[in-house]
Amino acid sequence: MNSQKNTRGMIEASLMAALTCVFAIVGTYIPFLAFVLFFIPIPFIVLGKRHGMHFVILSIIASAIIIGSLTEPLYSIYVVALPGITAIVMGYLMNKEYSPGKVLAGGAVAALAASLLSISLTALISGVGTITQITEMFKEVTEMQLRLYENMGTEAQQLEQMKTNMEATMQVAAMIIPAAIMMSSVFLAYINYIFTVRVLRRIGYKIEPLKPLMEFYLPKSIMMGTFLIVGLTMLMKYVETINYTTLVANVFVIFQLIYLLQGLAVLSYFMSAFRMGKVLKTVIIVFLLFNQMGLFIMAMIGFIDVFVNFRKLSINR
Repeated sequence: MNSQKNTRGMIEASLMAALTCVFAIVGTYIPFLAFVLFFIPIPFIVLGKRHGMHFVILSIIASAIIIGSLTEPLYSIYVVALPGITAIVMGYLMNKEYSPGKVLAGGAVAALAASLLSISLTALISGVGTITQITEMFKEVTEMQLRLYENMGTEAQQLEQMKTNMEATMQVAAMIIPAAIMMSSVFLAYINYIFTVRVLRRIGYKIEPLKPLMEFYLPKSIMMGTFLIVGLTMLMKYVETINYTTLVANVFVIFQLIYLLQGLAVLSYFMSAFRMGKVLKTVIIVFLLFNQMGLFIMAMIGFIDVFVNFRKLSINR
């Protein structure tokens, strides 16, 4: 019986390795399909849930060797080995039947660790820091846009104003790169968990999905953590080795995202209470997400909700 199970595990590990190689090759040679690389962990997580983590490790190694032979060895590290860290952690937590929130949190930490390893490896190989590379990329994009507007006959005064605005935007974007890396790690863990659950449920596994957005609540300790981190951030003003402005910008962006989720949960609850259609809900949420003032307002609602709990007040009425 165990022999048959191991055989099935090896067969599925081979199939998952082949599927991962297809993902990697498609994402490499067809630029507009590069987004498929975000879903590399899914086959490994499914394999781990079905047959155990040792098959996942074997499949990752096999995928890395195949992709490395078809492209470059270093490329296989970026595409398979580092995302494999996320797959191993999330697969292990799912096998231990942890709650969806803990699986997601573990996946986010693993994705962040993989991102930091990728950045360190890139800096070690190229000798240039990732932030420097991204800043240079921003400069090149800005110069390309300015040349385009100049060729279109834009007046010198307007061109100068556009250059000033673009440079200011570039500086802000460069400042919040650490926060962006953290947010992207959470997002990658989230989409991989969502699609993995769908795949596993479709093939007959009873996997607990994430709760609906309107049931999302930040932990009670979030407020104490917020004040503690803000206080420590203010103290960093007196540490000369730390760029205080950059630190404040990143802390602000991270907390805005955290409380934005709580604000969107409140909004989702009341939209459901008023029985709004899915299309209208989607339109409203998308509008808020692509509106800077809307993002700030929803984050403030989320911040206030930690104290007031608007949803509980509504139920009590």
